[in-house]
Amino acid sequence: ISQTAQTFLPAFTAPLLDYIAKQKSRDENYDEGADEKVQEWRQASQTVATSLMALGLTAATVVASTVSLIPAFFGNLITSDSVVQQAVKPLARYLWIGAFFWAPVAVCEGVLLARRELAFLAGVYLLSTALLPPALLQVKFRGGTVSQVWACFGVFQVFRASCFTFRLWVAPLFSKKKSAKTE
Repeated sequence: ISQTAQTFLPAFTAPLLDYIAKQKSRDENYDEGADEKVQEWRQASQTVATSLMALGLTAATVVASTVSLIPAFFGNLITSDSVVQQAVKPLARYLWIGAFFWAPVAVCEGVLLARRELAFLAGVYLLSTALLPPALLQVKFRGGTVSQVWACFGVFQVFRASCFTFRLWVAPLFSKKKSAKTE
């Protein structure tokens, strides 16, 4: 779904960037926020991104629910050892979280790549990659459980999904309210 966003969204982004560049070269005081054509293009792009997110969340719900049922109720498909079957049962919720939040991460990543917001992507990846290993080491040094390790991976996915979703769907709402107040 990330590649789908990377394939379809540049058709909205590239012409818009060219248009804005031309307008700025003609008028140094050009305000893209006040240009209705720019807003129409951005709204169309946002509609495609929102549709992709809905598809991703639907697929993620099905996939996450299906795969988490295996350790929760069908551990015998993984192993015949009853001790291991019981040990993996509590991991089902973390598996669900990781699999479900994969969708917003994948969709948003594709949208951000298509929009060339590479600095933001790199920042989130750098921060999340810098935080995960120390968290896992803390679990190890404190004699944590496998559930705690999986919880770290779940938090990792939720963190990335939250950052990306905020950037694409929540932050634009704040800028709309801000621009409405200044008018």
